[in-house]
Amino acid sequence: MRVKGFLYGILSAIFFGSSGIFIKHGYDKNFSPVDLLMLQYIIAGIILFIYSLIKYKSNIKLTKELYKKLFIQGAIFNTLMTVFFYSSFKYLDVAVATILLYTYPTMVALFSFMFLREKLSKIKIFAIAGTLTGCYLVLNIHNINLNKAIIIGIIFGLLSAVFYAGVNIYAKYIVEDVPEVLVTFYSTTFSLLVLLIFNFPFIFKLSSISFVSVKNAALLAVFCEIIPLTLLYAAIKYVGPVTTSIISTIEIPSAAVLSFIFMGERLNIIQVIGIILVIICVILLKRDE
Repeated sequence: MRVKGFLYGILSAIFFGSSGIFIKHGYDKNFSPVDLLMLQYIIAGIILFIYSLIKYKSNIKLTKELYKKLFIQGAIFNTLMTVFFYSSFKYLDVAVATILLYTYPTMVALFSFMFLREKLSKIKIFAIAGTLTGCYLVLNIHNINLNKAIIIGIIFGLLSAVFYAGVNIYAKYIVEDVPEVLVTFYSTTFSLLVLLIFNFPFIFKLSSISFVSVKNAALLAVFCEIIPLTLLYAAIKYVGPVTTSIISTIEIPSAAVLSFIFMGERLNIIQVIGIILVIICVILLKRDE
């Protein structure tokens, strides 16, 4: 089972790493990243609902307690993580936005120290300092003009990390009782419902959506949500959230390589060193846990 969990985690990370490519090409002036996310959720929701009816017809109805947990997972953690993550791609390169997402283990350690009064070991202190240093190198702040757009992108990227930590931690309270596909279906559905409330004008844009946006939303729904999110929950089920989060750091080099191949985005040697430093520090943090 552990081998299966490792494999699921690796595949999940590689699929997630490709999301930036579709997001970058999936929106325009009249179709924002959040609009793209909502279209993705509609397509994914339909596919997941049909699949769930076929395979989990007897299990699709859950208890009130599980619905409550899934609502928190989908409406709060998943929604805010993806909204901020997708929005960060509007201002930052794919690899840079992805590395900011992976500051989430550092945030977990800091929040635990500040609010739960957990002690910080020497390894955690080193890992936190190393992660911040790595992010500084990847962002290339010393060589770029920090304009308003880049600052907004950095803030969005860091906020996505905050809620990604919530996605991983809270999932362990759900996956033992609910099949992975149903977790993906319900969290997607609750996310869509919340986004419809706060972005209702999206309904009026559906009649004028470009083919490119529909195509990219469909690709995101299948290859960057249904497959990787289901694999992520399966990995958490088999090897736990800590090990899964270590494996998922593969998403960082995956995003960098894929963005170089398909989008021509390049990283200098300093940024590559920053990526490696962040990956090492994330692994150190999780092994210390």
